[in-house]
Amino acid sequence: MGNKPVELRFMLGFDISRVSEPRIESYTARENHPDTEKREGPKERWVFQSGDDYWIWEWAKEREEIGSSNIYRLYKLITEEMLHPSIKSDNIFDVELENSADTIIPVIYQPAVDSLDNFVREVHCVPKPEEADGSYEIEVSIIFNNEQLRKHTYGGILNKIYEIFRRLFYGRTLDIETFNIIIRKDIINNTFIFENIYSNEHQLEDDSIHGDRPPAPERSIKYYFINRNHPVIFINTSNHAMAEHDTNHRIWKWEYVPWINIAPVKLGNKTRKDIEKEFKPILKFW
Repeated sequence: MGNKPVELRFMLGFDISRVSEPRIESYTARENHPDTEKREGPKERWVFQSGDDYWIWEWAKEREEIGSSNIYRLYKLITEEMLHPSIKSDNIFDVELENSADTIIPVIYQPAVDSLDNFVREVHCVPKPEEADGSYEIEVSIIFNNEQLRKHTYGGILNKIYEIFRRLFYGRTLDIETFNIIIRKDIINNTFIFENIYSNEHQLEDDSIHGDRPPAPERSIKYYFINRNHPVIFINTSNHAMAEHDTNHRIWKWEYVPWINIAPVKLGNKTRKDIEKEFKPILKFW
C-alpha cells in the first residue's frame, strides 16, 4: 500500500447462548511473550462465562468494585440485548464504522496466522448485466499475496516447488480466487456461488480443498453493518477455499473492509479475465 496509513482490524466470533453472572476469581495467565512459559499471576480477575467454552475477563483493579468494571458493563449490555433485541434477527452483523458504501462490497475474514504470508491485497467487484427477472450477478475476485500451504510442507520445500510451478504456468505467485454474488429484485434471497472454491467444513490446516464442483449450489448470506450491501465471507483454508460461515472459531481473524479509507487492501473493478491478462506465463498447458 506504499506509504498509505492503514488499520488492521481483528475479529474473534462466537455464539452467545447464555452468560453467567460476573464473578471474582484467582487466575494465572500466559503472557504474550516469546518465552511461552512466562506467566502472570496468580491474581484476581473479573470474569463472566458464555456457554461452556468462552470466558471474557479483565484483571481486577485495586479500590474498584466489580460492578463498576468494563466486564460488568459488557455483561449488562449482552443480557439486555438477549432480553430485548435492538435489531431483528436477520443475519446482519451490527458493527459501527466511520463510513459506509452504497454499492455491493463484501467484508472478508481470514485467519490472522495465515494472513502473515497469504494476506489479501486487492478486492475487485464487477456487476454483470441484469437478467429478465431483475436479478443480476456480481463477480468478486480476491487477490492474495501468496498461497503458502500449511500441511506437509517439509520445511517449505514443497511450497518453493509450488511457487516455481505457478511462476512458470501462471506468471505469478499471487493467488486469485473468484466467486459470485446473486442479487435478486427482492434483495432478501441474495446468495453466494463458490464454484470450485467452497471450503465446506474444512479448516485452516487443510490444503487443496475445491468444493462445490459445477453446477455449484447457491449459499446463504450474512450481512455486515445493518444493511444488505456488505455480504460476509470467510477464507477458511490455506489454499483460500471460502464459505459463508467460519470453520476456525478459535483463531483470530483479520477483518478486511475494502471501502474504508484506511483499509489494508485495494478496492477495484477489474474482471477476472482482466486481472489474468496482467500476468505472462513462461510456459503454457496448451
